[in-house]
Amino acid sequence: MRALLAAALLLVSVPPCRAETDVYLKLSGQNGAALLPLGLGDFSAANAADASEALLAKRIQDVVRDDLLFSRRFRLVSGPDWKASGAHCLLSARVQKSADLVAVSARLVDLDSGDAVLERYYREGSRWTRALAHRISDDVVRQLTGKEGIAHTRIAFSNNQTGHKEIYVMDYDGAEIHQLTRHHSISILPRFSPDGKSIAYTSYKDGNPDLFLLDLQRGESRAVSRDQGLNIAGGFSPDGTELLMTLSREKSPNIYLKNLSDRSVLRLTHYFGADSSPTFSPDSRQVAFVSDRSGNPQIYLLDLTTRRARRLTDLNWCDSPSWSPTGEWIAFSGRAGREDKLEIYVVDVTGSQVVRLTHDMGSNENPSWSPDGRFLAFSSTRDGRHQLYVMDADGSAPHRIADVPGDSVQPSWSN
Repeated sequence: MRALLAAALLLVSVPPCRAETDVYLKLSGQNGAALLPLGLGDFSAANAADASEALLAKRIQDVVRDDLLFSRRFRLVSGPDWKASGAHCLLSARVQKSADLVAVSARLVDLDSGDAVLERYYREGSRWTRALAHRISDDVVRQLTGKEGIAHTRIAFSNNQTGHKEIYVMDYDGAEIHQLTRHHSISILPRFSPDGKSIAYTSYKDGNPDLFLLDLQRGESRAVSRDQGLNIAGGFSPDGTELLMTLSREKSPNIYLKNLSDRSVLRLTHYFGADSSPTFSPDSRQVAFVSDRSGNPQIYLLDLTTRRARRLTDLNWCDSPSWSPTGEWIAFSGRAGREDKLEIYVVDVTGSQVVRLTHDMGSNENPSWSPDGRFLAFSSTRDGRHQLYVMDADGSAPHRIADVPGDSVQPSWSN
């Protein structure tokens, strides 16, 4: 079953430096893969005598190297005879620092023809050096694979290191951790907007679990829903104009849809138990959600045209569904038996395939897909406290993203 999942999720076409030939890349988790050989050359300082500039060039090169390796798309080879080592392309760069600005000239060369297939100039404030490096990495991924890279993406989460639960954000690789809220209360369940410019989250800062939208550029929050009872963000529509919510309105929780432009609210489910945790399908035609209408909480699909719901799972407990960007799979946390700990699963949209991805290593919850559908972030207690991990979409290569003080939960991966 795991092999079937890997084959279905992770087979992509990758063009090399020369457009005349196609190279096909199969990602297969821990079992090795036909990766595209890529030479990573020198990232040199424009002023060879400037030690600080040379150190900066090395730092940018290290970030790019880590990004490209994480992508699982390349096999980085060493020189100086790059072609003999199997590389078809060579990436190099020249770095210059002036005042508070960093400039990088990056060049990707086809080693067979000697032609540059990518030449780009980057300029950024020194504070954003890592972001600049991520842009280089994503440009290389796009040039050589035709796919969008994820090095520029971020992960939002809730953490309690201050003694209160606040919302934080970090780079996809665990660097550049920043606290976003300072409500000195309980702030939970962040959800990135599709454009990555805002985060919806729930906070008890005013005494009720209200729903807020945080503008990341301005650093300002505004209330989106303040109904009495639960106000919890589900998922944004792919175009960012609508937001799924769980509202209780002093009664049983149900699924609602809010138009963020005119602020109208449409009720989608009418159930006397508990419907919660909604997430859009990539085409916005369906919603996956959790309901206890069959007894224990299970994953259901709601067709937004017919308003009919059908059950996908039959476990002891299911929670926090997350729809893959490619549309075939829904990740969720669940347990097979009452005494089992929570594990990460995926289920296909027919409900005929349920695949367990984590195995007997703490409690594993709140999966969130990378925007390319090739990785999953989740929280786990496998090292004693709740921390954030990333694994390949077939469950292989799990690793902790960052060692953040306190408990970190409920990751949300940006686009």
